[in-house]
Amino acid sequence: MDESISKKDARKLWRKLCNSPIAPGREAWIINVGTNPILDSLEKNYFCGDLADGLGTFKYLEGDYGSGKTQFIHSLARLATQQNIVTALVTVGEECPFNSPLAIYKGIMQSFRTPYDEESEFSEAKGIEILIESWIRKRIRELGEDPEGDVSARTARDLEKSIGRPMRGMPDMQMATGLPLLGRSILSQVCGASQKVIDPQLVSWIRGEHVKSKPLREIGLFEPAGDTTAFRRLKTVIAYLRTRMDYRGFLIAFDEGTRVTSFRRGSRNQKQAIENLLSMINQNAEGEFGGVMFLYAATPDFRQEVITNYRALMDRIGTKVWSPASPLVPLIVLEEANSMEVLREIGERLLAVSGRALDIEWEEALQRENMRTLLEAQEQALFETPRPRYFVYQYCIFLSGQAEEQRAITEEEAREHVGGNEAPDTEEEITFE
Repeated sequence: MDESISKKDARKLWRKLCNSPIAPGREAWIINVGTNPILDSLEKNYFCGDLADGLGTFKYLEGDYGSGKTQFIHSLARLATQQNIVTALVTVGEECPFNSPLAIYKGIMQSFRTPYDEESEFSEAKGIEILIESWIRKRIRELGEDPEGDVSARTARDLEKSIGRPMRGMPDMQMATGLPLLGRSILSQVCGASQKVIDPQLVSWIRGEHVKSKPLREIGLFEPAGDTTAFRRLKTVIAYLRTRMDYRGFLIAFDEGTRVTSFRRGSRNQKQAIENLLSMINQNAEGEFGGVMFLYAATPDFRQEVITNYRALMDRIGTKVWSPASPLVPLIVLEEANSMEVLREIGERLLAVSGRALDIEWEEALQRENMRTLLEAQEQALFETPRPRYFVYQYCIFLSGQAEEQRAITEEEAREHVGGNEAPDTEEEITFE
């Protein structure tokens, strides 16, 4: 394990892993194994190149339940933030059904995360207003002043010229009006305005909530976002963040968090969801968003049973899978990155994380043999290579017990552990009619 990982991060990760058998969010990269060649390729080709040049791309991430899709996305997001790429990780489901452009827009706006220092005051906060405020504070520091102190009038004027001037020729002029207003409001707050609370109606309107009021109408915001305006407003938001605040690019990832396809096969909602995905892909390819990587993650059945019925989308995804020889293809299949060797490497990282988190010095030879015995028991029980989620859940329970007393386990004890600690089903079955 990288020695730069702090005990605090190790403890945070270990608590998450022991509490729930799902990808541990922003700390997922610590135990990510097997997909580094893919991640490195995406960073090199897009985060360090195309996105900064305003070029867009689309990636389709495929993996069965427990194969590591969410962990992959969080690991990719960490690489993005290190290159000053804004991220938005959205779970497709009840709160964000993909048949609604408005729901997609709202999901993105509330999921934006700043790419700045993970130890900053904004490391856990999300939302469009957070991006604007974090940039303002960072820029004030770059100009040699303290955003927590008295900011000079000259600095405030210079920043207002950057983020508060009108936007022209934007896809949605309502949003082009609202964003500079929000920027000026946040700047005023940071620079010591007596009113310390940003207008919540303005924030809600920009986030896509159905807000109407006389004060909003008086500043030119009379139309809340809807399905017909959602993508135009998203393009305007991207343009504002990119041109006014110099964010180099954007990773917007959609993760299907349900056990079955989000929409009943052949339904009107399913067709609309496909049309929405196609619209984003096509318009991004034509440069209408500007420097965005859209990523959609789903299970194999979605491509095999749904996407194959939509020729236009199937053509965009293709059938050629990512490989070192084809690093720019859209289709990334995680099953090909999983193996027993990968699981053993994950186990090594879990040993290191748990040792640091629990202040335990593991008997490495003993624990490696225990890991081998446990993996063999899992493979026999499943009749296949265990998926990472399954292995991680059971291995964390096992190590928690070993922390009290380190000892070798027998093959029978391993089988009993596997049979008695089945990973809970964390994927809901949701079908939208």
